[in-house]
Amino acid sequence: MKTHTVAVVDKFHQPSLDTIARCLPKEWKLKISNSTDLADMQSVIHDADVLFVMGVKIDDQFIKAAPKLRFIQKLGAGVDHIDLLTCQDHGITVARLGGGNAVPVAEHTLLLTLAALRHLPKLDLETRAGEWVRERARTVSRQLSQKIVGIIGFGAIGKAYAQLLKGFDVRVQYFDIVKANAATCGFLNASYVEFEDLLRSSDVISLHVPLNAETRHMIGKSELKLMRKEAVLINCARGGIVDESALIEALQSESIHAAGLDVFSTEPPGINSPLFKLKNIVVSPHTAGGTVDNFEKVVLRAIENVCTLDSGLSLPANDIACSPKSNHWK
Repeated sequence: MKTHTVAVVDKFHQPSLDTIARCLPKEWKLKISNSTDLADMQSVIHDADVLFVMGVKIDDQFIKAAPKLRFIQKLGAGVDHIDLLTCQDHGITVARLGGGNAVPVAEHTLLLTLAALRHLPKLDLETRAGEWVRERARTVSRQLSQKIVGIIGFGAIGKAYAQLLKGFDVRVQYFDIVKANAATCGFLNASYVEFEDLLRSSDVISLHVPLNAETRHMIGKSELKLMRKEAVLINCARGGIVDESALIEALQSESIHAAGLDVFSTEPPGINSPLFKLKNIVVSPHTAGGTVDNFEKVVLRAIENVCTLDSGLSLPANDIACSPKSNHWK
C-alpha cells in the first residue's frame, strides 16, 4: 500500500479526530492543525499530499502553502468553499462524497419540517418559562399529514427525504433540472412539477440543491410572494440559496407560516442576526449531516477514494468535483 500524509485543518472535536486516526491505514501519517489560521495550517499542509476538509475555505493562498497537495476530499457534498479552478491549475483532484450524508440530512430535514409546522422552539421556551399555552397552540400548530411537500433538488438527499415522507399521508412533488425516472417516482410517490407551480402549491418547500451561480438566491422576494401563507420553507442545503433579507421580511409579515434553517448566508451568523429575533423559525448550526453513526462511514469512503486513485482507477463520477488539467498523482 502506498503511504500518504493526510492533513486535517477543520475544528473537529476530539472524538471525530479519533475516528479519522482509527480509520486511516497504519502506514499513513495524520497531521492536524491547531486552528484555521493560515499560519497554523501552513505547518500542517506543507508536507501533505492529501487533505480531508469539511468547511475551511480553500483558496489560492491556501494552495500555495501546500506545494505537495494532490488530492482534496470534501467530507460531505458541497464544494462551494473550494476554489476548483485554482486546484485544477495546480494538478489537484477534488472529490466530494455524493450522497454520503443523505440519510442524516434527510432525517434532519424532517425534524425541522415538523418543528417548524408546530412552532416547537417557541412552545419549548414558553413552557420552560411557566406559560401553559395549550389552547393557543391549537390555533397555530399545523400537522404534516395531508399536506403537499415540494422538494427542490431531487438528488440523493431529496430522494431520501421523500423516502421518509412515505410514512406520512402527504403528496410529494419535486422540481429538478434532471427529471427522475418513472420507476423512482413511482417508488417514492413523487411527481414532477415546474418550479413556480411547486412554489404556489406546496405546503412545505424543502431545498436540496448545491450553491452555484444558478442557485444563489433562487428563493428571493418574488419567489416568497408566490408561496402560500401557510407554507413552511426548509433549508438544509446552503444559506446562499435563500435571500435572507427577503426571508426575514416574509417571516416578520407572516406571509409564510414558518421556516427551518440549518444553513445561513454567513456562518456562524452571530447572535445579533435578525433571524434569531423571529418566533416563527427553528434553527440549527449546519449540523444536518453530522451524526456519530455516519461520520465513520464518511471517513472510510474518503480513504477508499484515495486508494482508488492509488490503483490508477477513476473515482465514482458522482464524487468528482474537479479533475486537474495535468494529473500528477503518483
